Amino acid sequence: LDYLSDFICVLYGHAGGYGVVTMPFSVREGINIFLGGFIPTENLRFREVSLSFKVAETADAEEGKCKKMCRYSYPDMVKTMSHAKTGSTFKLTIRAGDFTDSEIIVLLGQNGTGKTTFIKILAGLLKPDGTETVPEMNVSYKPQKISPTFQGSVRALLHKKIKDAYLHPQFQTDVF
Repeated sequence: LDYLSDFICVLYGHAGGYGVVTMPFSVREGINIFLGGFIPTENLRFREVSLSFKVAETADAEEGKCKKMCRYSYPDMVKTMSHAKTGSTFKLTIRAGDFTDSEIIVLLGQNGTGKTTFIKILAGLLKPDGTETVPEMNVSYKPQKISPTFQGSVRALLHKKIKDAYLHPQFQTDVF
């Protein structure tokens, strides 16, 4: 979301009842307002419980597996991919490595150097060419491309999903 917009509005309401469209907030502030369930500028609580994300919600259940820090290791691997239309091939050679669950690792590099392919292999979405096995782990990554499910414009989507609110003069004034 932070790469898609500079400002966001928080929308809240009940179908056929009422709705609130806030003034624009910075992305960080808007997301925190949404997660907190309270719009301070409107003095409105729209959720009784704040949404929060924990690093490990099942730490007690996995006590035997990992005490303080889990160390993950992956073997030397190779992944070869070919492009169906152009016939070109790409070969990614991965050197063995390890990391702990307390580390934050950032992959930087030019386009087409295998960053996403490497993450997909660690996540188990792609298999390496050989018989190497990657330890099971949870991996999060932000896709490079957005795949919208609606084929029309944003205006057409708003019109389709929230027609009454979209056509309301207050919405037109606040949003457009």
